[in-house]
Amino acid sequence: MMPAPRFSQRQPVLRLPLAFLILAFLIPTFWAVPAPAASDDPVDAGGLAIPGASVPAPAPLVVHALNQGTAPAYVLKVLKLALDKSGRPYVLKVDNHTLPTAQVLRLLEQPDNGTVDVYWLPTAPALEAHFQPVRVPLDRGLMGYRLLAVNEAAQAKINAGTPLSPGQVSLAQGPGWPEARLLRAAGQTVHETAGNLYNEVATGGADAVPRSSLDIDQEVERAREAGVPVTVARDVALLYRDFYLYFFVAKHNDRLADMLQDGLYQAYADGSFMALFRNDPQIRAAMAYTHQGRRVLVLANPDATTPTRTIAASLTESLD
Repeated sequence: MMPAPRFSQRQPVLRLPLAFLILAFLIPTFWAVPAPAASDDPVDAGGLAIPGASVPAPAPLVVHALNQGTAPAYVLKVLKLALDKSGRPYVLKVDNHTLPTAQVLRLLEQPDNGTVDVYWLPTAPALEAHFQPVRVPLDRGLMGYRLLAVNEAAQAKINAGTPLSPGQVSLAQGPGWPEARLLRAAGQTVHETAGNLYNEVATGGADAVPRSSLDIDQEVERAREAGVPVTVARDVALLYRDFYLYFFVAKHNDRLADMLQDGLYQAYADGSFMALFRNDPQIRAAMAYTHQGRRVLVLANPDATTPTRTIAASLTESLD
């Protein structure tokens, strides 16, 4: 091995010009880079406390939503409010493409599909079993307040008897809709069809179609624009008990579910949820229907799950 080099005790002295030394003392701060301020808070790095290290901020959660479904303008405002009030970082991306509900649900159960991470639907046992519900009613029960889109013959039929006594009128429903079972359990005649429900009513295939007070104005207007003669029944409404609009996320998506639930409860606690609810134009229009003197037929929801039945009264409206 080559021996380490040895230096003589007498090394030649490096003589710097005086002007250079003066400049070095006069302007040292020009080149200095200040050291970062030390922190007394340690960071747990795999069990090793590192004094002075800072905790890295969590990456924002990217949340994909669709601009469709029941009252999307209102619900998307609630979604943003809940994410804001959660106090955790997020990025909300809203897609304006319209997809069939069945396709939305298939996507929702796939992790990180890049299209939809949260969707809102009237709750049903199958949905609560297959997805993770956020059990705070977005509608405060308005989804269960049903108005009837009818033709003139059905309106006359309703006027002639006790409103919606069993068998009096036939009610159109989509195939497999959860409320079809609810209506049958109450003794109502249900006509399920894959066709346009308003066309069924206009052509006499059914007498009426019950629709949410949140949706019926827009739907009836579109039907009339398409030349389908339907109107909103003047003196009767239905009220489905324990029938709420929930956010649903994938079973695995605990982070988003926790953010939404925490944010919604915080929004209730500080009054911002009720301020949004009371001032939203679509909610105001739906609530106006509940004050027009209609006779309300209250129907039990035989399929409501126990957690849904025990929703706090403070989260719902009195609509009887």
